[in-house]
Amino acid sequence: MASTIWSGTTTFTAPSGSETTVPVKMPHRAILRGYALVQLTGADNKFEADLYSSNQETAPNSALPAEAFHLLSLADFADVVADQDVVAIAENSNVNVAYINRDGSPSNPQRFLYLRIKPNGSGSKNFVLTVTVETPMLR
Repeated sequence: MASTIWSGTTTFTAPSGSETTVPVKMPHRAILRGYALVQLTGADNKFEADLYSSNQETAPNSALPAEAFHLLSLADFADVVADQDVVAIAENSNVNVAYINRDGSPSNPQRFLYLRIKPNGSGSKNFVLTVTVETPMLR
């Protein structure tokens, strides 16, 4: 089956010490192939970051917890390295995680994943998230 590679970038600011949810515009269903989460400013105090297929705390009309929508923890796949141009990088170009946004419907698909990030330390920090996905070509 033929497919198309899609890549997109989201820039955002997150305050340290609290969780921030960032909507990431992307195809509503695909296979996540890679990502790079780059911290541009602030001290390198590490961060926790997870991708979700829904922004719901529970699934509509069910008792599913938010963890049912959890795709991956970026730290599970990432090597965090220092670079002279950035503060920290968490990246992996060998991811193979299929997803579908769970907020929409087949007739009204929502084209987002959600990054929940909690930077450690103090002050606000600027980040850039780049994702690469493979989408199937429909006939």
